[in-house]
Amino acid sequence: MKSEADELKLRKRMDNLHKNIDIMKGDKFRLTNINLDYIKKELLTPIFMEKHTKFSSFDMMIKSSEFKIENELEFKDASNSNKWNDYIIKNTEFKNWNEMLRMAVLERATRKLIPKKL
Repeated sequence: MKSEADELKLRKRMDNLHKNIDIMKGDKFRLTNINLDYIKKELLTPIFMEKHTKFSSFDMMIKSSEFKIENELEFKDASNSNKWNDYIIKNTEFKNWNEMLRMAVLERATRKLIPKKL
């Protein structure tokens, strides 16, 4: 049985999540400062990739593309191109790369903020 303190904590977490979602809806919100390692390990997890893309992992998505991405600089160059967005459109349920990352951030926040057992 949940205590009032547990319910209050959950309510605060949900309020913060909703605030973050509102911020992320704006066109000015950009995810360009997130590094490749963090994207691979924390955002575009195999569960996320299987749910939203044609691939089982982010590495498989890169390998299946025409892009040579072996480091942070190559990744930033590729992900800022129109070809990358075209690739995202064809191989995911998203209309562009930024939308894909936004969803990944939201799903990660949900995993981290909401306890598994309520």
